[in-house]
Amino acid sequence: MKKTVILAAMLAVPAFAGQKVTVQPATAAPTPAPAQWAVELGYNYNWGAKDIMSWEVPCKEIRTHGADITLVRPIDENQAFTLRLGYNYGSRSWGGCYYEESDPVDGYYASASGSDTIRTHTFSLMPGYRYTHALCDKTSLYCGVNVGVSNQSLKYRGADSFDFTYPDYSEHEDGTMKQHGSQWGLAYSAEAGVRYAITEAVDFFVAYQFTGNTCKPKLDGGEGYHVRGKAQNYHGVRAGFGIKF
Repeated sequence: MKKTVILAAMLAVPAFAGQKVTVQPATAAPTPAPAQWAVELGYNYNWGAKDIMSWEVPCKEIRTHGADITLVRPIDENQAFTLRLGYNYGSRSWGGCYYEESDPVDGYYASASGSDTIRTHTFSLMPGYRYTHALCDKTSLYCGVNVGVSNQSLKYRGADSFDFTYPDYSEHEDGTMKQHGSQWGLAYSAEAGVRYAITEAVDFFVAYQFTGNTCKPKLDGGEGYHVRGKAQNYHGVRAGFGIKF
């Protein structure tokens, strides 16, 4: 019996000698699908708007603070569509103002004492486009543009007292002049910045941005004074966090 088994094994060796042995590769683990959406929470600080009303009030620079929420839909690894909903608030007060006007026939001057204040509230909704270039695994540069609509309300609080002096008489008025109005217009922004990945799903960003709108709200105080706002442009810094899902 033992001799029979040995003989069978010797006869089987030539049969397998001419066959190739195929080694099946190990199956690779499936790669996770790329994130389809991202949401950003941003804060911005803006400066640079002056004389935002149509009369020649010596207004100091208007600065605003704002927040936004932005949805990001990737097109590919570099490009994406964005949709941003934002809000900005600005306020500026200054001391007594002095107005003077004269003509060859009937000259006069008017002075105001107290504190003048301008407040702005601006909402915007802007779709946009973004391009991102990776520098390394965690850091990337990006730039983007956004164009949409905005609504701005403008409130003006005048000085506490007014003195009018004409060639023939003088007049003094007490009280505060208040005007407010709102209007829809075009909103736009451009930004360029850097992103840093904290985790695979969360990153931090900071960017320079240029923003503006064409809103020109008409201020109506019900006292015979009607003033219209001016379109505004701002320089600013935007920073925040992005979350992928």
